[in-house]
Amino acid sequence: MTTFDNTTDVLVIGSGMGGAAVSKRLSDAGIRVTCLEQGDWVHPTQFPHFHDEWEIEKYRSWAFDPNLRQNPEDYPITGLTSPRLMNVVGGSTVHYAGHWFRYKPVDFRKGTEHGVGGTIDWPISYEDLAPYYDINDAEVGISGLAGDPMYPPRPAPGGPPIKPGKGGRRMAEAWQRLGWQWWPTENAILTRGQDGRFSCNSCGNCLSGCPRGSLGSADVAYWPKALRNGVDLRTFARVESITTRNGRATGAIYIDRLTGARHEIKADLVVLAANGVGSPRLLLMSAQKGHPDGLCNSNGMVGTHLMHHTWSFADMWFEDPIEGYKGAVGCSVHSQQFYDTDASHDFVNGMTFLTLGSFGAAYSAMGTHTAAPDPWGAAHRPSFNKHFGHHVVSFMQGDDIPRPENRVTLDPSAIDSSGLPAAHIEYSLGENDISLATFGTERLKEAAEAAGATETNITGPMHPPPAWHLMGTCRMGNTPDDSVVNAYNQSWEVPNLFIVDGSSLTTGAAVNPTSTIGALAVRCAEYIKRNHRQILSQTKTQTKELSPAL
Repeated sequence: MTTFDNTTDVLVIGSGMGGAAVSKRLSDAGIRVTCLEQGDWVHPTQFPHFHDEWEIEKYRSWAFDPNLRQNPEDYPITGLTSPRLMNVVGGSTVHYAGHWFRYKPVDFRKGTEHGVGGTIDWPISYEDLAPYYDINDAEVGISGLAGDPMYPPRPAPGGPPIKPGKGGRRMAEAWQRLGWQWWPTENAILTRGQDGRFSCNSCGNCLSGCPRGSLGSADVAYWPKALRNGVDLRTFARVESITTRNGRATGAIYIDRLTGARHEIKADLVVLAANGVGSPRLLLMSAQKGHPDGLCNSNGMVGTHLMHHTWSFADMWFEDPIEGYKGAVGCSVHSQQFYDTDASHDFVNGMTFLTLGSFGAAYSAMGTHTAAPDPWGAAHRPSFNKHFGHHVVSFMQGDDIPRPENRVTLDPSAIDSSGLPAAHIEYSLGENDISLATFGTERLKEAAEAAGATETNITGPMHPPPAWHLMGTCRMGNTPDDSVVNAYNQSWEVPNLFIVDGSSLTTGAAVNPTSTIGALAVRCAEYIKRNHRQILSQTKTQTKELSPAL
């Protein structure tokens, strides 16, 4: 094996929201940070915007599913679900819509509330995380409206909400008629310029990347600052294994994808931030002496309790023009009327209803999210005219139960471009998840009727659900018996290894996870900064919370 004599203070694996936030915050304090990313930078001219068939291209080279893209930086994923992830600088944030919800106080104590399945309480509260939500919001740049009564008070976003458009107003009016709570949604979309990034120009193509930098993806929100601090970001660097000695992480072996050479980098401390599938995959690939079942996995919990959220989608069409293709795709308004557990229901947990912008003409002709394509031939134009520009999409996002049988394992029968084993996913909806999604589907029907839709197509509970959110596979918990990491994202088993991405989320809530991933990463970084020396002297039996980060 060819090696470098590489050393660093902190090695970060993965450059998405978690890895980017940790790298920036640690380097603020002068700590030497090296970050390994198996992909490359994506230049704005590589976005589908610049392709003649941009709406088609976003589902080819820009596809959410790595099994469809099959790019060299991707790794195959086998099983029943196809996770939506990107292996590039900035991770999956480069193609997200920017929905920027916080978890609520109740989301941190679901074990106490109901304890169904594998549900446990978080080892922290909303109040513990709130200061770091504030920091992360300011770093990324958030738009929205202060005063949402469904949340505790917090600082006002940096800019006003994105424009709701006719579709957002139509759904807000419908929810109002039904007596449901609703509020303008916070988004990681700038409506006022920040850090040299432009405000949103309402081009309506957020899910294809943002060439203006208006979308708060990690590559534009965090990485320019981290690089100015001197962080060594190495692209095309695919990590093969995390190395250990005497129960402590010593660094990693990575493959230079351009040359195929293997290199070893040594570090005092390792932060793993490779997403809810990539992180357990790497830990399992890191089986070695003293860790025969994978790193941090003596309790068998690495890869378990995978969560994706439950979903039901509704496409609605109206007689009058809605022009949903104008403006940001990101959610403009949402309702959390049914967010909390209701003892009168036959399920626990709850849901959020969201309203998005529509897409362009080609996507409309293909049937949008749920419907059949407009027909070929003479019937095409009447059908197209009826649907394009008259469309609203609303969906239910539910809080699924963290069940141990929903998990990520290795599949050596498929390999990536470096010869490393694929990730394999086992995931199914439990009885509670199906009941919740069925209830949510009925509410979508009510909302469509209240909005005056003339045509509605609703999926019902999706089996399996779209795996946009990858959560829970290295979860945070209260003891080494119920989790993989402690209250500061520190591994119980390897004290100088931290895991901070969607895998560390204890429960999934009924909202998008990126805001919470970023807040946890900021909190983890501040903890490391204050306790760096103590962490380096800890042993496995001493893994515990040290001094508070703030």
